[in-house]
Amino acid sequence: MTSDAASKALATCQLTDSPWRYAFQVAEAPDAPLVIAAHGSDRDIRGLLDGLGLEGQVSVLAPLFPAEIDGENTGDDYKFLTGGGADYLVLMDRILADALTRLNGWPRQIWLFGFSGGAQFAQRYALFRAAQLDGLILAAPGGVTLLREDVDWWPGLRGAARAVGAEVDVEALQTLRTAILVGAEDRAAGMVSRAQGTKFGARDAGLAGDTRIDKARALRDSLSAHGAPVTYTELPGVGHKLAPCTEAAAVILRDWLTQEQASTLPTSDRRHR
Repeated sequence: MTSDAASKALATCQLTDSPWRYAFQVAEAPDAPLVIAAHGSDRDIRGLLDGLGLEGQVSVLAPLFPAEIDGENTGDDYKFLTGGGADYLVLMDRILADALTRLNGWPRQIWLFGFSGGAQFAQRYALFRAAQLDGLILAAPGGVTLLREDVDWWPGLRGAARAVGAEVDVEALQTLRTAILVGAEDRAAGMVSRAQGTKFGARDAGLAGDTRIDKARALRDSLSAHGAPVTYTELPGVGHKLAPCTEAAAVILRDWLTQEQASTLPTSDRRHR
């Protein structure tokens, strides 16, 4: 599904003086947590939101990243935060800021979830904006960035600031609650290769392994080695499918929501530390 097709099926908001849009569902409580949900390559926004099934309990923001800009194929650009003349780090910052102005209050928590290509975007966005987030869920990413300063961007962190225009916030990542999900049968390798010489190809593109399972495990180990609070789940009998991944993510989000509501302690504000 293209972003245009998705937008016809959903109520969307548009940035001022910009063609960029996002789907937005507002919770009943003005200070309810906000979930940012990033789509995969198929741009199935409806499937993403319906799969979470959290209407009313949280506000949900789903950016609509276009597959084409001015005739250029930009389908993968958002996953790497740059391309097609767009700065997706700044764009997501603008979308988030715009969405916050449409709420009647400030969300108690901000959680970021991505599936497949959306998980690639979510992981790399969090590298630079972890301090603004309270939770991160990555489902079946087809590529990951390991926290290695000895490996060039994007398989590693060396040169990330030059490539993206912002500094990686490893300190904030070390306290960001992170959950990684992947289907136990998600073993295809060809679809997730980024050979050098191709668009977004890199010399160390295979560093994290061949399959999404390999990559998810490698990211788990990389985050754990840096002290980040990370959980890892392989979903039995599941291949590369949106529905079971969003259902599993929804279970985690509901658990976080229950914990957040039950807590009698003031919510720590990572965004203003």
